[in-house]
This record gives sequence, C-alpha cells and structure tokens, in this order.
Amino acid sequence: MRPEAPDRPAEAPAEWHIASILVHLRPERSPEVRAAVAALGDVEIHAEERGRMVVTVEGPHEGRIADRMTAIHLMPGVMSAVMVFHHAEPTAARTSEEVATAQR
Repeated sequence: MRPEAPDRPAEAPAEWHIASILVHLRPERSPEVRAAVAALGDVEIHAEERGRMVVTVEGPHEGRIADRMTAIHLMPGVMSAVMVFHHAEPTAARTSEEVATAQR
C-alpha cells in the first residue's frame, strides 16, 4: 500500500475549488516571479501586465488554495497576492476529463 501525499486526501474530494489571485509584483522581477509561480503546480498564469499578474489555482480543498496564495505572496519581488474570486463545486459535477487532468 502506497502512502498518500500529505496534501491529498485518501478519498476523492467532495468539492473542487478554483480561485483567482491578483498578484502585484516589481516589474523588474517579473521573469523570476513568473517562473516561480509556474513551478508551483495547480497554478496557471492568465495575464501579466506592468507589475500585475492574474493567476488561477485549482485544488481539492481550500487549504490548497491558501497554500499556493501564501507561497506566491512570500516570493521575492511580490508585493501582494490577493484572492479576488473563489468557487467550489461538487466533484461529481466535474467531467471525467477535468478529473483526469487534475490527477496528473
């Protein structure tokens, strides 16, 4: 029996969470911040312009969202990371393609 990863429950989660985060950063640090954010996992950068970045985070629970937001906020060059939207839906409402993508 394989041990579960610490941030993944043994059972399928009852809900799936998605949140958008507005990140304010020092423009000269943009390449480093972009690379660090992209390396987090469960995160996608949607837009970046003049020291602002829009990021979405997905995960099986609110804790994953909070962990990613905190990690972004603490990155060198980031001045703030603020959640602007959060949505949770029953996992049963997700398509099998969405579930398969999330498990990678």
